[in-house]
Amino acid sequence: MEKPTKSFFKLSATIDCPVCKQSIVVYDLPKSEYIVCDSCFSYLNIIDEHTSRLNKQLTKPEKTPILKLGSTANIQDTDFKLIAYLEKREAGTIYHWREYILTSLDKGYITISEFDGHWNLIGGKDFIVDFKEPISHGTTVGYKDVEYTLFNKYTPMVTAMLGEVDWDVVNEKVKATEYIAPPYMVVAENIDNAKDYYIAEYLEPETIAEIFGIDKNLLPERIGIGANQPSKYYDRWTSSLQMTGIAIVLVLLIHLLLGLLKPEKELLNNDFLISHNNTQDVNEFKSFITPSFAVEDESSNISFEIASAVDNNWLETTIVLVNENDNRTWEVSKGIEYYHGYEEGESWSEGSTKESILLSEIPKGKYHLNVYPSSGDINRNNLYIKATSNVTMWRNTLITIFLLCIYPAICWYIMRNFEKRRWNNSDYSPFVNEE
Repeated sequence: MEKPTKSFFKLSATIDCPVCKQSIVVYDLPKSEYIVCDSCFSYLNIIDEHTSRLNKQLTKPEKTPILKLGSTANIQDTDFKLIAYLEKREAGTIYHWREYILTSLDKGYITISEFDGHWNLIGGKDFIVDFKEPISHGTTVGYKDVEYTLFNKYTPMVTAMLGEVDWDVVNEKVKATEYIAPPYMVVAENIDNAKDYYIAEYLEPETIAEIFGIDKNLLPERIGIGANQPSKYYDRWTSSLQMTGIAIVLVLLIHLLLGLLKPEKELLNNDFLISHNNTQDVNEFKSFITPSFAVEDESSNISFEIASAVDNNWLETTIVLVNENDNRTWEVSKGIEYYHGYEEGESWSEGSTKESILLSEIPKGKYHLNVYPSSGDINRNNLYIKATSNVTMWRNTLITIFLLCIYPAICWYIMRNFEKRRWNNSDYSPFVNEE
């Protein structure tokens, strides 16, 4: 026995146009109430299977329908027949688009819309199995635990039509409101104080071509960004953000692990007495040698903190790290300066009384420091030196984290620009205050 669906799609009939007397193919005569003559474009009210009367004279469509009337498609495991083509525009604007209306045996009507090459599949409670009434929250609506944001309000008008429907689509007065959460959209239609909700899903051109078995090259090229067009940049950003978060956690764990395996060790901590060298330059102080200390790890960094109570003056020191086993040396210099005063009713200061120096990759061994101080204050009598090995290198870790954040930051910037371009088509852009 033939399936009811197959039988349904074989049904077709003809009626005569009362205006031009041409025969019109009717795909769903039992349900259809309005039809357009494809010869004279009269909008007709179907009275019965033999009679129709003129309701309104329409103009010829501006475009040839890409999806043919009478064609069939299987959408979400349901067979549909395309029975109408509409050209619409937004009242008071130049925006215009096209809609294809399809009917099924038991899932009612669905609409496939096309605007500037962007396609949407639109269905209501008859089509969507788990449909739930959206909940309005002013400029947003909630649908299945997802918040949809107001994108557009408009009054659609039918400017041309081919095919048939079971309601007076041309003369109905609709006020539409669209809320988006790409790739989905909630469409609220108000007709005579009654509100109906529909859910739209963005379809890629490849999907349309596959559903209807046509060449993708026949479809119009996309212009701009669709209202609910999914952003590949958003997916890229969220993916990179997740991966970067994992990488940052790993970097921090490695950093902490290295700190546990190679803990900091104090090698030297002394406040040395220094004295001016009368036989040398006016700023030269007598050099001195520190007590010896041992570096026990195969390779370590050593941080030197130097400090002195300079006051409106400076102190500079050259430190030579000497390996007592092979006489290898590492030389660094650092200055300390601190100035302060009172000027024009305000106190000021600059500089510091302490500084730090870092040496890296110091091999295991016994060491001492040769220290060569100089100062603008010949009465300066102390120089504090602290040496620490295996110092935690937060700078390198922070630089690594910063570098890891560059790619997601770029993805965020591109994604945000994509969203700004999307919302340029809306009167309700969240970016309006940034212009």
